[in-house]
Amino acid sequence: MARSAALPAEPAAKRPAGLAERVEEQIRRLIDRGEFPRDVRLPTEFELCRRFSVSRPIVRQALQTLRDAGYVSSTKGSGTLVLRGPDPAGLRFPLINTIADVEQYFEYRAALESEIARLAAQRRTPEALDEIEATLAEPEEVLQMGAPELTRDANFRFHRAVARASGNAFHVATIEQLPNLIGLGPVEVRNFDERDPAARIARINAEHRSILEAIRARDAARAGAEMGAHISAARQHVYQRHKARIVHE
Repeated sequence: MARSAALPAEPAAKRPAGLAERVEEQIRRLIDRGEFPRDVRLPTEFELCRRFSVSRPIVRQALQTLRDAGYVSSTKGSGTLVLRGPDPAGLRFPLINTIADVEQYFEYRAALESEIARLAAQRRTPEALDEIEATLAEPEEVLQMGAPELTRDANFRFHRAVARASGNAFHVATIEQLPNLIGLGPVEVRNFDERDPAARIARINAEHRSILEAIRARDAARAGAEMGAHISAARQHVYQRHKARIVHE
């Protein structure tokens, strides 16, 4: 089977991102997807601190980076205005506004990413395996920084690496654009059991490891099944272990 156009090169290895860099990346993704729309003010610093489980200095540093890049502008007493955003006429994923949206989101991801994992098992290269492997330590590193809500961003990097291993640039672009469920949005979803986030991360890491080993073994059927089970487990975790409430009516 012929592959699609070449994927963009991965950036050279660098030191692990700090919390401010991770928060900046998350806000930028939310802006790029239209979840923080152009010409609309960002949530307050306090609200961003809650969403990403970080301190105000971290949020302020992230916002300064976004200002320097021309993504936002700030006026004292008036908050932070979003300056960029997707083309209103462009294709966008639906925003997560209701519990039904959350259900459809996981349903879509299970179908999509199971196929991506199957392709990754068929097409992976040694470099792709190394990239997937490198993502497995990130969630624990972020937890040790004291920001459990940002561990979902670290987990996202695993899913992006699997998509890259599929050799299909369309899959990579789709994973990049999936709605973001970190922390507080129109639907409040807490991603980790606050009583023992380390145990939750260990379970996710074990699921990621099983997917990686199936990809390494070129077992496409098992890779797809492991990925589907992983996303189903995430869905069950949201519904069974955490409260979800509508923040904005």
